[in-house]
Amino acid sequence: MPETAIGLAALGAILSARLLYQWIRSRTQVQSVRLTQQGTSDRVRDLPPGSKVTERRVGEELRIEVGIVGGDARE
Repeated sequence: MPETAIGLAALGAILSARLLYQWIRSRTQVQSVRLTQQGTSDRVRDLPPGSKVTERRVGEELRIEVGIVGGDARE
């Protein structure tokens, strides 16, 4: 009987550790993406209308065209 309790306690500890690891890993990824997007937003915010920004990262490309709020300026 004590072996069963020890085994269940060990299994619970392993599962808890795995869950904690996954939570920390996903939270780190979210924070990394948030910081990257914040940096991009800060750079784009200071650009004049008509500017174009292209950022290339591994596996993705981000293209931003800065315009005028409320529609096209030519209309």
